[in-house]
Amino acid sequence: MHASILKYFVEVARCGSIRKAAQNLFVASSAINRQIRNLEQELGTELFDRLPTGMRLNAAGERVLRHVRGTLHDYHLTRTELDALKGERTGHIALASMDSLFIDFLPAAVEEFVEAYPAVTYQLTALSPVEVADWVVSGRSDIGISFLSRLPSGLKIVARAPFPLGVIMAPSHPLARKAAVSHADCAGQPFLRSSGPSPVNSTQSPEFGRFWDAVSPHITCNSTPLLKRLVIAGRGIAFFSKIAFMDELARGELVWRPLDAPSVNAMEAGIFVASHRPLSHVGEAFVERISRRFRQMEVAAAG
Repeated sequence: MHASILKYFVEVARCGSIRKAAQNLFVASSAINRQIRNLEQELGTELFDRLPTGMRLNAAGERVLRHVRGTLHDYHLTRTELDALKGERTGHIALASMDSLFIDFLPAAVEEFVEAYPAVTYQLTALSPVEVADWVVSGRSDIGISFLSRLPSGLKIVARAPFPLGVIMAPSHPLARKAAVSHADCAGQPFLRSSGPSPVNSTQSPEFGRFWDAVSPHITCNSTPLLKRLVIAGRGIAFFSKIAFMDELARGELVWRPLDAPSVNAMEAGIFVASHRPLSHVGEAFVERISRRFRQMEVAAAG
């Protein structure tokens, strides 16, 4: 069985969805579906129960998955041992990122990278957006992902995309009917806020800075997953980019509306490294992969 077919099979099993697997692998859904069908035909049995909510492994699929994972693991270990002779597949990746990317983006990226580079070690640090750049400049991390407003000198941006802050809320919320939301609209609403300083630099948007400092949040928390759950439950509104909510927005569980603030709407997020400090071979490979994922996420958010 071809290695790409096995990779497709494992990703569909992990995601429970051909569409999600296609997004993660940067492959057309039709191609993955065709390969899964070919695999089932070759084995003479269906491997998934095809449900309205997605794909679920059946008993035969569970057995094949155990075999495939062992086969791929042994293959990647052999590649690692061979490439280690050339110093290409070992090393350490130190990355700092704003918390919202630890929900879906980074877990999927690391899981994929581990398959190809099983001997690499990681230090992944979740920070408030304003802290990430300093970690990369100081050398505590080699790679950073955060908003790009007023980055200090000594950094090189390798990928960027428009991901402004907006108002995230339940679809039933009254503000969901508006095309854009003003600070005045938000003032009387239960506000769920991330801990720490404002994610928007006060010189970029003084109005947002004044609102952030003046509002009395209903709940303050340093956990984006908890804030997400509270917003879905209709407990209030929150300021976030779309990054941490892509799946919920696609399913209609949440609604995102832009702020009526041009300076905030111009915000970008991006991936950056130290301009004066070269990355290792595995670091460059990891940056290349997450940059592709970042661009794919930009396309999904625009749609």
